[in-house]
Amino acid sequence: MSSFFVIFHPDGRPVAPPMVARLLQRLAWRGPDGQSHWYEAHVALGYAHLHVDDLTRTPPPLTFDGQVWLAADIRLDAREGLCRAIQTAGGEADQDMPDARLLWQAYHLWELDCLHYLQGDFAFALWDARRRRLFCARDPFAVKPLYYSYQPGLFVASSDLATICAHPQIPTSIPTDLDDFAVADFLIEGMKLDEDGTFYRAIRRLPRATALCLEGGARRQWRYWDWPTDGCLRYARTRDYVEHFQALLEQAVADRLRAPRASVLLSGGLDSNVVTAAARRACLTTDLRAFTCVFNTLIPDRERHFAGLAAQGHGIPITFVEQDNWQPYAPPPAGVPPPPEPVHEPFWNGIMESYRQVGSHARIVLTGQWGDEVMLQETAPYLRDLVARRQLLRLGEALVAYFVADVRNGFFSLRRQFGRILGRKHPTRSEIPRWLATDFVTRLRRAGYFERMQPSPPPHPYRRHMLRVLNRVHLANDHEYSDMAFTGTLVEIRSPLLDQRILEFFLAAPTVPLCLDKWLFRELLKNRLPRAVVRRAKAPLPQFPVTGYIRRHGTSWAQLPSEARHYLSCFVNVEALPTPLVWDARHEAKSFVDLSPLSLYKWLQSKIV
Repeated sequence: MSSFFVIFHPDGRPVAPPMVARLLQRLAWRGPDGQSHWYEAHVALGYAHLHVDDLTRTPPPLTFDGQVWLAADIRLDAREGLCRAIQTAGGEADQDMPDARLLWQAYHLWELDCLHYLQGDFAFALWDARRRRLFCARDPFAVKPLYYSYQPGLFVASSDLATICAHPQIPTSIPTDLDDFAVADFLIEGMKLDEDGTFYRAIRRLPRATALCLEGGARRQWRYWDWPTDGCLRYARTRDYVEHFQALLEQAVADRLRAPRASVLLSGGLDSNVVTAAARRACLTTDLRAFTCVFNTLIPDRERHFAGLAAQGHGIPITFVEQDNWQPYAPPPAGVPPPPEPVHEPFWNGIMESYRQVGSHARIVLTGQWGDEVMLQETAPYLRDLVARRQLLRLGEALVAYFVADVRNGFFSLRRQFGRILGRKHPTRSEIPRWLATDFVTRLRRAGYFERMQPSPPPHPYRRHMLRVLNRVHLANDHEYSDMAFTGTLVEIRSPLLDQRILEFFLAAPTVPLCLDKWLFRELLKNRLPRAVVRRAKAPLPQFPVTGYIRRHGTSWAQLPSEARHYLSCFVNVEALPTPLVWDARHEAKSFVDLSPLSLYKWLQSKIV
């Protein structure tokens, strides 16, 4: 996960070399394996390199011809197909080329249209000196961060938010320059909800699958990719779906494991295990080690048992990261900068410690994240679509597959369905906390905050729920929270299930029987792992860890100090907060909201001091 920045003066003013040095110094900790920079008149690029795999052993040059300059955080998928396309178009490409060089070649051939040929995780800034064009883009799933600020006579973009904040011409004073919408989202929902929002009014983030171009005094921004909704993948045998998906997953994992060693965040569930199984098949020489976060006594937790069984089945060593002694709102380790934006997680510094343990083995970390999203069942929409299309034969086959899957899973299927019925909760609109400052609520109403609408994904005949979930801004937030700016550790999180080829598979394939109780994943694992793991029902934590901590230690740690009023008065009526904190273990989510002012205060304190 290398990092970069670009400074551009549209009015032609030269970029001051000390400013380039200042931003590069701020960026340097993210790339200890080499830094480079280039500037000419009114544009400058800075780059900090992190060696994570075989194709990133040495820092790439910022230019290959002295005309097009490129700084990128990039990891490409489907490189073989991209190389063929480049060669067919008359360019030079081979499998040993670094990803940045392939992007440079693609731009030379197709210019702004090069994005249609790229798959993978990337964010970049490219300066074309021939056309006086600045071109920036972010990958389709917002895996790589990219922030920017566009002020009169100044454009700054970076993969690191704090680096942009280091530019003195960008207003980032606290609290006057904070974004009201972002603060309100954090206090009410626990995270930002605007796709392009940050905590600073003057700084935006480029949305997923979006490009930005400054050329000829004009600024253009557009979305270059969207969810495919017209695919149709149908096989005569269900086994063909299993084999097709297995091949795709193994390729997705191999594209992310171009390194001699890697860590995997392993649980006792299906998602991380299907990824680990693919890694063991596709990357035989990779030194793979599992890491599992566990509670021993704080709250009920059986992950140690099931993850241990899974690791044994995979034949890999496992390290258990114990969480019982984590302290809420503990200060970060010396030398670790505070996160660039607040995180509503009292045990965040404990999570940072777990990342440090994982990073002690390797800089690449595999996860099974997004498995729940791609495997959403959506049985009824699929059956309705078959009826609407009058595909009665396939409807009959789907109904048979539905019942066969239930019979095959037997008691385990009934248990899971019964648990889903008992645990089903009707979504409710978030209430406005009574402790929000009156002036703050007034500002929000005047600005139209409560009338905002989230963007809708394109319609799909039967995977609308999957697209709604993936289209949420949570996609970008989750990736940012695993960025080194938040974790404080030089690791790169890679999630093979969020691969364009795999998503296209799930958007084209039938949901029955593939997504019935994650049938597809269970089929892949049934001959590799113990039955107890393969048949296990989904088991989220039964309690918030905060509940267990309060049971042991009370709530004295959760009280706002007297000076908090100075930090929070623009947003929170501190006197209206419950004192002491009232924690209702029966309604943990609601109680958790009342902790958000404390999370915000801790962050504001870290930024001002």
